[in-house]
Amino acid sequence: MIRTLMLLLAFLCSGTAGAVASEKDDSALFLTPELDVPAPDPAVMGWIDSRNTTSLNGSWKLLVDPMKVGTPGGFFGGWATTREPVDEFQLLEYSYSDAADIRVPGDFNTQREDLIFYRDTVWYQRFFDVDQQADRRYHLWFGGANFDATVFLNGTPVARHTGGYVPFSVDVTSQLETVGNDLVIRVNNRLGDATVPTERTDWWPYGGLTRDVMLVTTPEQYIVNAKVTLAPERNALVTTVATRGFEAGAEVILTIPELDVEAAMQIDERGEAELRVGAEPELWQPGAPRRYAVAVAAGDDRIEDRIGFRTIATDGTTILLNGEPIKFKGISTHEEPIGREGVAYSEADMRVLFEEAERLGANFVRAAHYPYSRHAARVADEMGILLWEEVPIYWNIAWENAATLDIARDQVARLIERDWNRASVVIWSVANETPYSRSRMQFIERLIDDVRALDNSRLVSAALLGDTRRELQRVAAHLAAYARGSALASVEEKAIFERVLAAAGDQAPEPGAGFKLVIDDPLGSLVDIVSYNQYFGWYYSRYLAPELGVSEQTVRKLMLEFMPTMTMGTAFGKPMFISEFGAGAKAGMRGVGVWTEDYQAAVYRAQLAMLANSPEVQGVTPWILKDFRAMLRTLPGIQDYRNRKGLIDQNGRRKLAFYVLRDFYHGPWASSHVAH
Repeated sequence: MIRTLMLLLAFLCSGTAGAVASEKDDSALFLTPELDVPAPDPAVMGWIDSRNTTSLNGSWKLLVDPMKVGTPGGFFGGWATTREPVDEFQLLEYSYSDAADIRVPGDFNTQREDLIFYRDTVWYQRFFDVDQQADRRYHLWFGGANFDATVFLNGTPVARHTGGYVPFSVDVTSQLETVGNDLVIRVNNRLGDATVPTERTDWWPYGGLTRDVMLVTTPEQYIVNAKVTLAPERNALVTTVATRGFEAGAEVILTIPELDVEAAMQIDERGEAELRVGAEPELWQPGAPRRYAVAVAAGDDRIEDRIGFRTIATDGTTILLNGEPIKFKGISTHEEPIGREGVAYSEADMRVLFEEAERLGANFVRAAHYPYSRHAARVADEMGILLWEEVPIYWNIAWENAATLDIARDQVARLIERDWNRASVVIWSVANETPYSRSRMQFIERLIDDVRALDNSRLVSAALLGDTRRELQRVAAHLAAYARGSALASVEEKAIFERVLAAAGDQAPEPGAGFKLVIDDPLGSLVDIVSYNQYFGWYYSRYLAPELGVSEQTVRKLMLEFMPTMTMGTAFGKPMFISEFGAGAKAGMRGVGVWTEDYQAAVYRAQLAMLANSPEVQGVTPWILKDFRAMLRTLPGIQDYRNRKGLIDQNGRRKLAFYVLRDFYHGPWASSHVAH
């Protein structure tokens, strides 16, 4: 029927009576059209909390569009602007006025029960007014939208950003109206083979406008961003400023009253300015997070923030904070709040998470596996917590796809440009658990080059998976050798272990030989800190059981006894960092075996004993502070779509392992500083 109507329409529009345009190709009629949408501003608008802003947070309208029919140019007319029927005869197949309300910021998955597993297109809509002035510019600013967002203002597509998690903005001065600006955002949280991250993640792919949305007002000539860092020799501050609209030679003024700094620099032809000025600030550090009021001004524009100054470096296998050796006593997190479902989007959310980390005795947090909201680093600055920030180069990326690399580079740049003034951030991480390949090395090396070009005042790392097959074979052989003298193995099992060792031939360990696991992933040659994820007491025991030919129960019991005899190191003469270890447990489940708090605590005790014996290990971030949502984790009654490796559950209930780690940080690792 529809085909007949379209052919009739083609006839009526052809201007040739009696002839039907039968050759006309209507194959794309019902497909989602491609839109020609500009990219957002390539530079991050920094110091956002000191600018003239109007919050666009609050209640928005939401339409769910799994068939993607709302895109302008399609058969159904498009949903990029708000329209009401002019009369009862006009057909419109959508309505924002009658749509459900949704809170921004926040994910849509947990705000509506029917959308918890939803991964596809939604449309956000709201109106706003603005008292527009002739000598001002207006920018729509988004703290992050997961994972592909197209911005329409008054029916016009003004920007599209792909990648999620990081901020972007667009100048909308020419599209604004005084009253009733119609803002529509098409957001799609579907991931695929070429996205960053890829489709399979061990965390929830929360969708929507997950971060703040603002209208930012600036003068015609304005400061885009500025970086103020302490020189390595600690007797000067180095400032770089990016501006827009100023003529070359215009002045930018840096002011830090508490350091008696007021200095001018000149803008060059690129719109940039640089300055080195003598100053010796009191240094920021955990326990004493000293920060200074810093202002940067040019013309009618002025931005300001409170900034701490510190240095971070390595010397052999030692990490140096402000020139002094330090150990990172850490914990990993995800961007989920304690006691509320969904994404952590506020300063209060981050403060509660970091306060729980402090109760562990932690001085360091790994913000895995993607950029968190800007509030994370701000709160860490205030509280004196060291921070690892990461981009979602996770598991297997489309290493040879140029578009995938573009997304990754964009995420790296936007994360760094947002947080490069945060003293708390000491590590930029560019990957997590990526398998060996030449294309992987080339991809990640490009990202590391970008990091160093943008900000060489911090360390670079990546959470390595290592050569898991080879390492498990080595562990299996040494575990078999160890088991010969253990009361945990039966006579029959010891006979099996003897056969394993005989099969190893010359590679079999000598009786009583110690075992040091050496990480030699070639990516270690590119990073400053060699970070490694390992799960001897959890996944590895499951894999080793069939390899050795004995029960998983035997392997797990032996592993708990064997781990404290092991040591770890790297092939690179650099500091080693254990970026993950742990075990799952459901809060309140006690007794023997996996999923119990008792077993999780036993894994922690064995693991920490091993790390205490490994002098190259200069920091740890066990996995993980809190149970978090994950579609991978389906076990009914235990996981229920949550990763249960948290030291606390989603509501903050502490498990036994919380206290094991707390005692370690207050006991063997009570001092964060190490001897020279």
